[in-house]
Amino acid sequence: MLEHPLQRFFHSMRAKRPFDWVRFQRRDLLLIDHPLCQAVFSRQGAQLLHFQPQGERPLLWCSAQWPSLAPIRGGVVICWPWFDAHPQDAQAPRHGWARLREWQLLDAYADETKVVLSWRLDLEDWHLRLDVRLGRTLELELCSHHEDEGDCLFSFALQPYWRVGALSRIALQGIGLPDGAPLGGGHPLATPWRPGGASKQVIHQPGSLLLEDSGWQRRLRIDKSLSASTLIWHPGSRALDQLEPGDAERFLCVGAANYRPGGLCVAPGERVRLSLRAALL
Repeated sequence: MLEHPLQRFFHSMRAKRPFDWVRFQRRDLLLIDHPLCQAVFSRQGAQLLHFQPQGERPLLWCSAQWPSLAPIRGGVVICWPWFDAHPQDAQAPRHGWARLREWQLLDAYADETKVVLSWRLDLEDWHLRLDVRLGRTLELELCSHHEDEGDCLFSFALQPYWRVGALSRIALQGIGLPDGAPLGGGHPLATPWRPGGASKQVIHQPGSLLLEDSGWQRRLRIDKSLSASTLIWHPGSRALDQLEPGDAERFLCVGAANYRPGGLCVAPGERVRLSLRAALL
């Protein structure tokens, strides 16, 4: 049984390495087959759907069946130019436009030690770039700026669905939030944080995170921008689109966000960056 639905593309050697394009479930997918890792991007949303270091299990979870036009659930979701619901427009798409749009692949390069890619999205006066570095580790940097006449409010996030052996056997350390404390608590955890039902938190505290997965006997270190908040999300037992029975036990979202209620104030030309790095220890 495949541990990720997109592993199917790497069962045989492909004619083009390390990059190849395929059409799958109405999406253009970029396949990356490198001696250090395998990965799959969707042009829609510049979404990293699959990443697997050589000799390891997949790091990301992704749904097996995708809707025709709606965003794909899983991988690393780019939430931009707002995170969660739009602050004023209830009809606007959740998590913004970036994950609905087709991105331009600016560059793709590989050598013996790494794969480097750059994606770009331009929407009127707003510009967004995703720089990617893959090898034994996963590194993403999102840079956004606008050319409007005045200051603008926005927020954005990188929301990865980390693949785990079993949700009941994971622990998260280094969050900096004691049990029962409100968001923004500044004390280290007395005990590791463990999921218990639905969770949706944005914790305004810098620092690295350690995702301990006893089910798969591995530890994942997650680093983010120093100024970024920690994002934690899981649906619990709630039924969601693109989730099959048992899927919710196979992932946890732990990511990075430049976010505050009401939005961030960004001046014309000001560049705001958000980075996320993950590596198995």
